Amino acid sequence: MPGSRFQPDAVFEPAPLGSRVRLVTAFVFVVMLLALVAVTVAMLRERRPAPWPVFLLQPGILALLAVIWRGARVKQYRLTADELRIDRPFQHLRFPLAGLLSADVDPQALRGAFKVAGNDGLGAVAGRFRSKRLGRFRVYLTDGEHAVVLRWPDRCLVISPQQHSLFVEDVRRRAGLNR
Repeated sequence: MPGSRFQPDAVFEPAPLGSRVRLVTAFVFVVMLLALVAVTVAMLRERRPAPWPVFLLQPGILALLAVIWRGARVKQYRLTADELRIDRPFQHLRFPLAGLLSADVDPQALRGAFKVAGNDGLGAVAGRFRSKRLGRFRVYLTDGEHAVVLRWPDRCLVISPQQHSLFVEDVRRRAGLNR
């Protein structure tokens, strides 16, 4: 029975980091590391001691970057009897299943999409995007190859559970979709 309170929660792990997320993460860390090395070399060439805050700032920047990376990650997707919960380290999102129109696996979901606001791949792809095909949509995914598109009358959501086909079957059953 759709929406039944007697259904146990189902937990789905996010897909392993896809190439987009791995490349963006590596690029950001390498650029930041090179910038810090360049600043250090420039200070050493001047042969003057740098003020102590500069030496504290460098590891602080890397630590901040690591916190941002960690905070962007998706910990799990949880289906309850009546909602989808997306757990992230500093954020827990809830999307009611009531009114869900469709749930489909779509590895091409991000093709042609551009970011309106959010993170384009440092730890995960998360934020608000827009494309001709999907319109405006929110994204919380780790791998576009495992993308699942969830559509409601007033919103669209793209996520990437590791077992994406099983997730789609379960969410359709819980939302009462006949497919």
